[in-house]
Amino acid sequence: MAYNDLSRSEQTVTYGVLVAGAVVFAFPFLWLLATSAKVEREMSADKVRLLPRTPRPHWRTPYIDPFEFDPPACPEGVPEAVWEAAAPRIEVELTRILDAWQARLPGGAKENPPPGDVDPEVCRREMIEGLFQSLSGRISDRARLEAVEFERERRKKRTGEIVPLSDVALGRDLSEEAVRVGADAVVADARNLVKEKMLGEVFDACYRRFSLNQVRILTKDYETLSLYTGKEWRVVDGDAELVALDDKGVATQEVRLRYAPGRERAVFSFSRGLPHSIDAGRPVKAADIERAFVGYRGDASWARISFEVIRDGHLFRAVGAEHLYEREGAEQELRWPGGEGDPMDRRLYAILQPAGAAPEGSPDFEVRMIVEKASPLGAWWAKLTRNYRVAFKEVPFARYIATSFALTILNVILAIFSCTLTGYAFARLQWPGRDLCFGILLATMMIPAQVVMIPSFLVMKWLGWYNTLLPLWVPAAFGSAFFIFLLRQFFRNVPTDLEDAARIDGCGFLRIYWHVMMPLVKPTIATIAIFTFMGVWNNFMGPLIYVNDERLFPLALGLFKFQIRSGASVGLMMAGSFVMTLPIITLFFFVQRYFIQGISLTGMKG
Repeated sequence: MAYNDLSRSEQTVTYGVLVAGAVVFAFPFLWLLATSAKVEREMSADKVRLLPRTPRPHWRTPYIDPFEFDPPACPEGVPEAVWEAAAPRIEVELTRILDAWQARLPGGAKENPPPGDVDPEVCRREMIEGLFQSLSGRISDRARLEAVEFERERRKKRTGEIVPLSDVALGRDLSEEAVRVGADAVVADARNLVKEKMLGEVFDACYRRFSLNQVRILTKDYETLSLYTGKEWRVVDGDAELVALDDKGVATQEVRLRYAPGRERAVFSFSRGLPHSIDAGRPVKAADIERAFVGYRGDASWARISFEVIRDGHLFRAVGAEHLYEREGAEQELRWPGGEGDPMDRRLYAILQPAGAAPEGSPDFEVRMIVEKASPLGAWWAKLTRNYRVAFKEVPFARYIATSFALTILNVILAIFSCTLTGYAFARLQWPGRDLCFGILLATMMIPAQVVMIPSFLVMKWLGWYNTLLPLWVPAAFGSAFFIFLLRQFFRNVPTDLEDAARIDGCGFLRIYWHVMMPLVKPTIATIAIFTFMGVWNNFMGPLIYVNDERLFPLALGLFKFQIRSGASVGLMMAGSFVMTLPIITLFFFVQRYFIQGISLTGMKG
């Protein structure tokens, strides 16, 4: 039946099935793409979302994140009727506790807002949601089942029978008295659980602050010296102030910063006299500093930060910029050109490039941090590209990609040339032992690759090709049994009249092969190119066996190395995996027509 004869309902069903299939098969790829844009705290959350959270730049810091906690939900094991009766009472109790607790914060409560001019109402609302979330997993089993047990005892007294727990339906059909008793137990349990430690943990989870702390230097004598005592940072530009605080035992200066139109950046400077060397006992000179380490804490505002360093009368500017995406402590390593080390090592540092002479009157050594507010679009772009930037920064992905492309191009060219020539010889030329050789060729397809793995390795090592790329592309010059069989079937279906006409015109075997046969097998050649590209691009076992030098790693093996070095970070691994799958998807998207033709036309009569 022709497609045009299908009824509208049949067409709807057909399109629906196709769309549903496309969604099902595309879901893993969409999950990979979405995960590559997530930061680590999103992957460690209790409820993992498909899409990344929206980055929310803030116009001031510190601030309370109103989206840190979800609205209160009924804890598992607590009957819904009991929770509906207990939740309002718990909220009243938590409000009373918070009013007393916020009064002890630096700055006080309503009359004196919490640190950083934080809105006390927003702080109270978010902390109540956070306390509800903390309580939901800590309420005792006795309090959860108090209403159910009470209901069982009540029914036992009325009927004289012991009612099984399942018959109480785990909290359904409870009497008003049982609900009241259960709510009293849950409220009492919650009141006992809310302690100073829980309040501090919830406040710390939703309180976003940006702070500056430790600055260390590494000298040419490989001596690490700390320069920070808790008060050296100062404000150079911007509507900001610094408050010295103790953050979990660490001396830090918390930034109180407000952005305004036309003033959406702030500059902070660290400078002090250089100390004496512990080993040599002499003053450290600015020219002796090899590296600088700047510690800070992010506020998850996605503000853009960059660094400048003045050393011995010269200004240096860090290449690239970071963002305040995290809400925990971090440290940025700064290196001068020439101190990069092995290019194959992890590059968790930023290179300082010369930017001219230092301003007049500058100290011998000074570190500056420039903070710029991110726009919503800029924050989204920073979040979407962060894992990719980190991946390309930590390992030489560009080198891995170039190696993989070089291998795939060589393999595709050699496979097409060798397989088409051999397939043409088996299909169109008459020579002694042709059928026997073709049978032996097909027999090789039945030998598992694992059987010839060790003999192949020994041969390559005997040739001196171990730890080179030669074993990964030279074998393609000898053809593939499957591709030769595929081409032979196609060549055999080409009408002999075309070949006879070419001979009459004076063409030999090679000219017939190149000018007559090759244009006719373009769909099959495209199929071979796609299969070869996918096989070489995804080849992991071959490089793992033959290559030991990291400078020769293709992308598949480089991604494995990156997984080990990155500590199995899911977001970074998904970014690297997307880089690896993108060329294959793009290739198939553009050549799928030739791929389908090559498969469908092979074996058809001409």
